[in-house]
Amino acid sequence: MFFESFLLNLLILLILILALLFDYVTKYFSYWYIRHIPNKTPIPCFGTDYHRIIGFRSTSQEVDTLYKQYSEKFVGCIKSRIPDLIVKDPDVVRKILSTDFLNFHSRGLGLDKSRDVCLRNNLFYVEGEKWTLLRDTLETLLNNMKFETQEGLHDCLSGINGDTNIEQLLCMILDIVFKDLLIGNDVEECIITHLRQRAIKRSFKDKAKTYLKNIFPSLFVLFNLESSLTTECLKVRNINETKLYKGFKKAKSISQLDSKSIKVRAENEIELGVLSLFITEGYIPCYNVLTALLYELAKHPEIQERARNNENNLNLAIKETLRLYSPYANITRKCIGRYLASKDLLIDKGVMITIPTSSMQKDETLFNDPESFKPERFEKTDAVDGFYPFGMGPKKCVGKSVTYSIRCKLFPYTINLANITKDRHFIRHLIQAVALKMRVSAVTWPLAPLQTFYDYLITILEP
Repeated sequence: MFFESFLLNLLILLILILALLFDYVTKYFSYWYIRHIPNKTPIPCFGTDYHRIIGFRSTSQEVDTLYKQYSEKFVGCIKSRIPDLIVKDPDVVRKILSTDFLNFHSRGLGLDKSRDVCLRNNLFYVEGEKWTLLRDTLETLLNNMKFETQEGLHDCLSGINGDTNIEQLLCMILDIVFKDLLIGNDVEECIITHLRQRAIKRSFKDKAKTYLKNIFPSLFVLFNLESSLTTECLKVRNINETKLYKGFKKAKSISQLDSKSIKVRAENEIELGVLSLFITEGYIPCYNVLTALLYELAKHPEIQERARNNENNLNLAIKETLRLYSPYANITRKCIGRYLASKDLLIDKGVMITIPTSSMQKDETLFNDPESFKPERFEKTDAVDGFYPFGMGPKKCVGKSVTYSIRCKLFPYTINLANITKDRHFIRHLIQAVALKMRVSAVTWPLAPLQTFYDYLITILEP
């Protein structure tokens, strides 16, 4: 039915369009309410995610706020317009990540279709058969990796006796370790150092792309965007001479992997994608966790002494650091088929799942005195409810098997807090430099000519 007035017809049409758009945007706003799941009130276009979208909170802060706000095992929220379920029950988490993995194997981001070479060949984002082939190849590669070079570490550590910026020191050490593992001594180019600097020192444009990738991944794919790290990876020369390339070519599944890359933009793009993966999901988590580990050991000299005298105590200190400073705050999954999570909750296909690992690892109902650094809590068993630094099930950390076997060996040092660090609050996101006072000390447990301060290296997390 139309009216004679053009303006009236146009007004009615606009009202209908707005009504349909409003219905589309708010379609799932009552999703959790009718299922009697506690939830935060959503608003159009933002859902319950408005604090995160406008930048008032990070993803981890938003999830942690909801985690603490509700005592129930499940908390509902709406990301833009899609239902998202925060799972706090350790038993249900184990089922989702392990027992019923086939129903939650997808992360649901769609970045495997991205123009970005590194993202679409990243173990975090690929799906289906390509994920299986890439994981098998990476496991073979990691199992054959050996750390050999120590001369460079001697150069880094020689002469250290006093206040030291531990972050700068760790960067130098990790550059040497990752170069030896991935590049080898045949390539003179400082590939690892260059990529690390690009990953850490991001411009405003880089941060905007990261924001879009995390908040609206479909738009990131639609606009054919790519990260600056990918741009730098594509400039890498001599990739054919690296240990990474040679190790990949020995893998039986590499030819199958190449066939899964539908749109090839660059030669050896699988290897370039994996190189980027080692930087973003290996180097950076190592860098953050090791900084936190040394900081905590400096704060607790009695724990430091036990760690220096016994390898098992060192491993306990590493686990406690992973609990307090989780490399990844959340694990995300997408439900690909209807799933009975409990007798009162049926999860529909397409619903996103968020597992708040960082919040669970600081939950006082799961850990006694969770804010304190107490490595002894892991003395009895590794299977602690709520402790998932490596994930669980088929998608658990692909580098876990070598995490405690590949070691960066340092001279035995005693570390203490420097004056500029003692009174500063240490937060999860390491913004300011951490300065520690280091001095040479005697050791009582032999591991080699050099002493181990950490085992958390070459870890690729796949939550």
